[in-house]
Amino acid sequence: MAHRLRSKVKAAEAGETLAPVSLVECRRDLHAPPLPTALERRQAAQRAAERHQGVVERAAIVFRGKPALVQVVNLSKGGLTIESALTPAPAETIGIALAGEPPRSATVRWVRKGRIGLAFQLV
Repeated sequence: MAHRLRSKVKAAEAGETLAPVSLVECRRDLHAPPLPTALERRQAAQRAAERHQGVVERAAIVFRGKPALVQVVNLSKGGLTIESALTPAPAETIGIALAGEPPRSATVRWVRKGRIGLAFQLV
């Protein structure tokens, strides 16, 4: 509704004649579900890419200059979840090497109960 309202205001400022907005259109917008705010947490998995479990079992990482071997929980095109006792900060960069793949960097997205969510950095 905000985009349509802004378009109508700009059109009116430009001197265009405006068609009246129907009550049906207004009611549809009133009953639309509210958009989540940045402070709300996800209630369910909302992923764009499919997760693959069991494809890769372990990965070698470099965390704060020290190498470690970690278990891979799941893997997708955009990142992976690992299990580790390490506690990196969100947005921290970790080097990661998977079997058969060149080493790359990943950004920590979340840390929870011994698991770390990593997003691969684009090259």
